Amino acid sequence: MSFTKHVADSLERLYNGEPWIGVTFKEHLIRVDADTAVKRIHDSNCIWQIVNHLIWWHQRVDRFLHHEAPEQDGDLPDFYLPENHGPDNWHGALGRLEHSFGTMSATIRQFPDAELFDTLAGTDNQAIYYMQGLIDHDAYHLGQIVLLHKYS
Repeated sequence: MSFTKHVADSLERLYNGEPWIGVTFKEHLIRVDADTAVKRIHDSNCIWQIVNHLIWWHQRVDRFLHHEAPEQDGDLPDFYLPENHGPDNWHGALGRLEHSFGTMSATIRQFPDAELFDTLAGTDNQAIYYMQGLIDHDAYHLGQIVLLHKYS
């Protein structure tokens, strides 16, 4: 199995599969309603902000891998929390998260293995750095979501 297929499969499993850590985004987020998604523990980010942060990073890495500018007009800021905390907006955020996992997995799956160790334009890092980083990053934030949900 190629490295890119391994990373793409790992992202898909983290979202809605059987990852080695035994929990997925979908299984936890499906039980989180809009009111719970905005609850904080002390001064922590809320689940909604973490979801938007994941989308922000998926979009950024996707653009790096496509040799595009990482930030573009109309992008939401990192850790964005909308003023309208209604269920429709929450379901929209969950749909965007699912889409971002699919897009990111597809981009990585199609990325040429021969370019894994190339430094990406506009960065100081190789493609492999961002791909592996996404797995670590997403698993870390999944743990936060699980704990925030548990204690909200």
